[in-house]
Amino acid sequence: MALNILIAEDNAFTSLQYNRILEKEGHKVVITKDGEECLQKYKDEKKKNMKKSQAEDPFDVVVLDQSMPKKTGKQVANEILKSTPNQRIIFASAYALGSDNSLTENFKDKVEFLQKPFSLKKLVRQIGN
Repeated sequence: MALNILIAEDNAFTSLQYNRILEKEGHKVVITKDGEECLQKYKDEKKKNMKKSQAEDPFDVVVLDQSMPKKTGKQVANEILKSTPNQRIIFASAYALGSDNSLTENFKDKVEFLQKPFSLKKLVRQIGN
């Protein structure tokens, strides 16, 4: 099943790799380079859905890097979950987010974690679950 995926990743090479493998799997991918751009794309897509009177989440999954310019992955996730509490979010980060108590308390059952480095196949499997 093709998914609509939003990715926030400030490393151009990494985002290119994500885009290639996910599009090869048949998914529609939107890449953003920082937290602010990610939130803007998310809000724009949500507005489009409202105009079409579609109630579902604007993206099937949002993949966030934690360490990004302008807004961190955590800040982006907070803002998205405030407006869309059921949005599926995957943190793809080199930082040990799972051990950050403030993060795990706020997001306990709402986000998934994918510890970098990981294989592109693992990313595809995680998104497909």
